[in-house]
Amino acid sequence: MLVTPGSQDLAALRKTLQEAGYDEQGLLALLGATHLPERLDTHLPHLLYLTREGKRLDVLVRLFLLGLTVTHSEAESALGADLLPACAGWGLIERRGDAVTACVRLTPFRSLLLAVDQPQRPEIARRTDQVMGVTPSTVTLANFTLRRPVRSTLDLGTGCGVQALLAAAHSERVVATDCNPRALEFARFNLQLNNVDKICLIQGDRFEPLSGSKFDLIVVNPPFAISPALRYYYRDSGEPADRFAETLVREAPEFLEEGGFLQMTLDWAERAGEDWRDRLQTWFAGSGCDAWVLRQSRQTAPIYAYLWVRDTEPVGPEQSGRLYREWMEYLERERIEAVSSGVLVMRRRSGRNWTRFDDVPGQIGPETGRWVELGFRLRDYLESTADDELLTARLRLSPDARLIEESEAHQGRWRTTTAHIRLSAGPTCEGRVDARIRGLLARMDGRQQLRDLLVHLAVELGVAPDKVIAQALPLVRDLMLRGFLLPESLSPDDASA
Repeated sequence: MLVTPGSQDLAALRKTLQEAGYDEQGLLALLGATHLPERLDTHLPHLLYLTREGKRLDVLVRLFLLGLTVTHSEAESALGADLLPACAGWGLIERRGDAVTACVRLTPFRSLLLAVDQPQRPEIARRTDQVMGVTPSTVTLANFTLRRPVRSTLDLGTGCGVQALLAAAHSERVVATDCNPRALEFARFNLQLNNVDKICLIQGDRFEPLSGSKFDLIVVNPPFAISPALRYYYRDSGEPADRFAETLVREAPEFLEEGGFLQMTLDWAERAGEDWRDRLQTWFAGSGCDAWVLRQSRQTAPIYAYLWVRDTEPVGPEQSGRLYREWMEYLERERIEAVSSGVLVMRRRSGRNWTRFDDVPGQIGPETGRWVELGFRLRDYLESTADDELLTARLRLSPDARLIEESEAHQGRWRTTTAHIRLSAGPTCEGRVDARIRGLLARMDGRQQLRDLLVHLAVELGVAPDKVIAQALPLVRDLMLRGFLLPESLSPDDASA
């Protein structure tokens, strides 16, 4: 059990770890750019080798990150004679004879230090209420979140409190909820560990304890696995298929201020004979929100079940086989042939609302939040700008735009076969362009009206200007919608201002 002391007491722990290099930069230098697995298994020999020298950071990594046992003298040398018993009193470590073991994992993430459950402890691995650390979905939501200053933020299902702590940097107040009392215990400890006092922790399920409240931003990293049973609170909702995600989407608008955003990670089912876009479209009907879904990946049902069992079930081959059969039988009963994973953002807005679906394969990078907010601003601009007005606009190519060409050797020279335009910031977003469009885009520097550029292109091609304009306007709108072209009144930096 964690005991939460005052932030001044925990400041000594933060200082000691920082001086030893126990932060993201220090761990990157020691361990390399590798994702630390929740279950060490075959990775352990490599990690042991990297921490073999027994330096202060090596000991701290073995103790607090890897969950390994160190000697009392090693722990005292790394933490200090005064801090070592204090850590034991707080429930961070335990001593048995000359052996010292961490009861929690301490995970550096950006500027934060987070206490979470130590997954190497067998008794933790079996707990339904275990509290997870930084996972890929944690990073995805952190990167995806809009970081504009707001009055109020809600972190629904806060877990260890990581999203709430990140939101505190740009929110006047933060409310963080969870139905798992143990998660709130860790979150409370982490608030003190990071010396943040503007977060209110509330126990409760979904939106139940928040009646009458409204927020400018709601972030949710829910238990989104489409699983056969509620085995772990962090993973499973206990509801059929993706109904839990659907319920959150339908309930959230009531708790959003006008202009407020909901951002969440989710998995959704794809059933045979159904278009997933059509089904998700019904989730947003009548919500009073604009909705944007970004699909990152799609797994067939067998692969989906295999990955969850492999990554989250610390059991032997026989039990793994039984669990896998349970997952497959469940997915087959639900007629689920594949599962997609991604993120969504909803904006509360009066008037006629829109829904957008995009495939953005790969990781959601650090600049995605800025890209998302810019996307909403560009959509607003396009909806309020008629074609005649757009033709008078001075557009410029985004500074994040990159032209990528593929060439083949032909008669002693390189000949371009295909060309793609891509954004270097935000998720993978690209489109094929021909030589004419490449030239047009290169001339879009914000100095000439769009009409003049299109007339110039028409002269080059020997085509009537009206024909070129009619064909080009839908393409220009699409390039603006995806962030490749910007009006003079809007820049990428505006989205993070």
